[in-house]
Amino acid sequence: MEAISARGLTGKIVLVGFDATREVVRAVQAGLLQATVAGHPERMDRRTIEEPIKAARGLPVEKHVDVGTALVTMENAGEYLR
Repeated sequence: MEAISARGLTGKIVLVGFDATREVVRAVQAGLLQATVAGHPERMDRRTIEEPIKAARGLPVEKHVDVGTALVTMENAGEYLR
């Protein structure tokens, strides 16, 4: 973001991140990032525990586990600062 801003290219280059920390969400609100992708750490944590337990018990496990993501934009960034 700083390099783009220093070269006067803010708004000319689409910049999208992957994380929804307060700092990154504020950058989206300020227009420094057009968007960021929010993961769901609570889902990731839960599934990281559940799937190996299933495997250890001899139960079938999923080959691909989608815990979902959300696109954070200027329009919904406030929801991620609560």
